[in-house]
Formats: sequence, C-alpha cells, structure tokens
Amino acid sequence: MSRSLRRGAVAALALAIAPVLAACAASSNAATLEVKPNVAATSVGSLKLNGVALVVGTDGSANVTANIANWADQADTLTSVSVAGQNATLTGPTQIPAGGALQLGAGTTANIPGFSGQEGANAPVTFQFQNGGSVTVQALVNSAQGVYSSYAPTATPTPAAPVGGAPSASAPASKPAGGAKTTTSPSASPSKH
Repeated sequence: MSRSLRRGAVAALALAIAPVLAACAASSNAATLEVKPNVAATSVGSLKLNGVALVVGTDGSANVTANIANWADQADTLTSVSVAGQNATLTGPTQIPAGGALQLGAGTTANIPGFSGQEGANAPVTFQFQNGGSVTVQALVNSAQGVYSSYAPTATPTPAAPVGGAPSASAPASKPAGGAKTTTSPSASPSKH
C-alpha cells in the first residue's frame, strides 16, 4: 500500500470515529447535565409532576399549575394541594387516569385565596395523592402575564342587588308633596272592626 493511500485511510478513519469519541468525552459529568429548567418538577411513586408554578392574580389569590402524569396501571386521585401550609380550594376533576395526565390550571384549579407570596420568589407546594402519597416542591411565583395569563385566578363576582327589591334601611323615606303625611306598611293586613 502506498504511503499516500495509507494517509488517506487513516484520515478517513479518524473522521469516522471522531463523533463517537466526542460523545464519550461528555460522560455523565457533562456541563449540559447541570442545566435546570426554570419551572419545578418532581416525582412521587409513578406520578411525575412537571411545570409546577404559582400564578398570582390581581385579587390577591394564586393558582397552582402543574402537569401530573400517571405511569401506573391504576388511576390515582389528587386529594389536596397546599402552599406554605395554606390549603388550596380544588375545583374540577381530580382523578389522574392510568397512563394519562391531569393538567392543573386548565379545567381543574387549585386556588389559594389571600396568597401573600411575592412574584419571583419560591414557595413550597405540597401535593397529596390517594395512592401515591405526598410530595413537596419549591415553585416559582409568577405574575399572570405572558404564558401564565391563561392560568390567572378569576375573581368571583359579588351578587348584584335585587332589582325592584325592598329599599334598604339606610335609604331615606320620600315625603309626598304638599306636606301630607302617609304611612304604608307593605305587610299590613286589613284590620277587622
């Protein structure tokens, strides 16, 4: 084999195995393995919780958001959520089907009334499951803007005053014109003489 042919074969071999050697050099201590997502994630048993965050509304309450995947062969149920020891009000379905997921914040909500956490800070969120036990994760507190705008807590409307209802006790009684005095009693029954 000629010298130039050997050099070409060695160069081709070096080019062929270079990517393999580069991948081995990364090993299990690679710097890319140290990159952490900006949303909390954890697991308990066969349940995987991803995207755990708190979204603060303008009414002083907060919603917990999370995607809860169930890798078990049987369904599980989210029984409670608390933030820094304060229980959330759960509304909507809370069952996580076997091989399925529950999106907390879309259809099912976990609302913390009177939330006192600050945006940009972390707060401990504890999830309790019927079969899976409980797990606590530090979640970032976010404002209800951008990607979190659809997860904002909605203020509950206050009931409107009845139309045509009885006047309130603080409303002044009107006087008829001409100074005549009249008294009326809406619940008075006719008297018998």
